[in-house]
Amino acid sequence: MRRFLTVILLSALTGFSLLAQQRFYLFSEFKPGEITFKGYPRPERVLMNIDALGQRIFYYQGETLMELTNASMIDTLKVNGLKFVMKDGLLCEQMAWQNDTVYVNWKFKNVNKGSKGALGFTTQAKVEVLHSYEFTPATPFPVTDWNRYSEDGDGASVEVWQRKSDNTYFFYVDRKEYKVKRLKELYAAFPLQAPELKAYVKEKKYTMENAQEALTVIAYLKSLLK
Repeated sequence: MRRFLTVILLSALTGFSLLAQQRFYLFSEFKPGEITFKGYPRPERVLMNIDALGQRIFYYQGETLMELTNASMIDTLKVNGLKFVMKDGLLCEQMAWQNDTVYVNWKFKNVNKGSKGALGFTTQAKVEVLHSYEFTPATPFPVTDWNRYSEDGDGASVEVWQRKSDNTYFFYVDRKEYKVKRLKELYAAFPLQAPELKAYVKEKKYTMENAQEALTVIAYLKSLLK
């Protein structure tokens, strides 16, 4: 099984690629975890972390950082007291929420907000900083802007990026699975409840970019179906 894990599913990364690729880990450090593969009841125990930008799983074999290259073979993944399963090709945390079970694929994306010049002006877009925190037991990090200097290195301009939530949510209604990322997808899937749901979202000023708000909206929708 160890050979299966190392040779077939995992590939070592070079020092250059490790430095070149940006990551946003769910955990502040690599945590002890277990990976159970389909058809193999015995779990593999490793130090691991999950990159929410690239949707990749990394782990240490000794002092070598490895990447899981075929996540579709995962049955369950347990790390830091959390349980993850595969849903529609996505690694999702299985979590309890308001007496229900939901599945969340934690993902972040980088959005270019423009270039900030030496005088502080920003072209293409206004520089904004998110002061709210992304809710998740797995992600204690704030969603904030980060800056990358231009390639000429003279410091005259800075590219301003914003890291935003791009989660996918899975839930069940009458044993049917629903997969949503946007409010409009909820409205389309439940047209009879859409007017009341829209009013609720407008009143609370909720968005799907905030995980706690998204899960609350889904819970409210399900209350309308009872």
